[in-house]
Amino acid sequence: MSSRSLLAATLLAVTAALAPSPAYAHTDQWQRVGTGITAGVSGLAVLTSRGDHVEALSVIDNKKPGQERVRRIVLDDGRVTAVRPMTWQGETPVDLEAVTRVPNRPGEYVAVTSGGRAFHVRVRADVVTVVAAFDLPPHDPQDNMESFALKAVGSRLAAVWADRGAGLRPTTLYSAYFSLQDHRFGPVTTVEYDTGAHEETVRHASDIAIAPDGSLLVSSAVDPGDNGPFSSSLREIGRLAPRKDAVGVDLARRPHLLGTFDGRKIEAVALLRDGDVLLGTDDENDGGWVRQR
Repeated sequence: MSSRSLLAATLLAVTAALAPSPAYAHTDQWQRVGTGITAGVSGLAVLTSRGDHVEALSVIDNKKPGQERVRRIVLDDGRVTAVRPMTWQGETPVDLEAVTRVPNRPGEYVAVTSGGRAFHVRVRADVVTVVAAFDLPPHDPQDNMESFALKAVGSRLAAVWADRGAGLRPTTLYSAYFSLQDHRFGPVTTVEYDTGAHEETVRHASDIAIAPDGSLLVSSAVDPGDNGPFSSSLREIGRLAPRKDAVGVDLARRPHLLGTFDGRKIEAVALLRDGDVLLGTDDENDGGWVRQR
């Protein structure tokens, strides 16, 4: 089986029927990791993954001083076994919506706010320290960023990020080479994408993950308000397209639907080393939930 087919087969398992569950439930159900509107999961990145033991960095979209920004979520054999607050040191972010691991740089991550403020951070134990703060390239003032992903392309880093879009307004996918040394971006390429659903409450891109083969996975969500009802979907929409001077995204003619999720607002998608997927939700008044498949 090709790596592409294996990835699709793995992710298709996510389409199994889903239902809310108590914390630390069996892995085939959602597990609560936060209670209330200030404890959702707006982004996930893997801290460690050894066998059945996974630790993830979760960012939270809080805006007020004194509120949590980051948490450590620990899973063993797919079950949540611990959720710990972490300390953020440095410029305080407002409305973190995405976080990604920096390839080939253990302990280093980039987190991004809805307004396009980005933070290169280093994680040691339960302390997240800002190495540098910078801004994403200029973008449409209407944009509300909810995703950011990095992938190694030879000796360079390719970055993909996106506005979430809404209703008739598609998401804009941005891509460029990115330098970790000076936190600058090369020429930016854009392409528009939508799910085909144009209700006002549809967010066409709530997170992005890039698979090892360059496939681009995008979650979408319906968000009618703080009490839902929510729903989400996960699709493979195309591939990263690295070129000499720029990097783009080649959209598939027909995006491949990998799963639908009633009752959950997925805002975080992280791929694990063994091909599993870690999904996180920000269900507003219903808090944060995760599921590993």
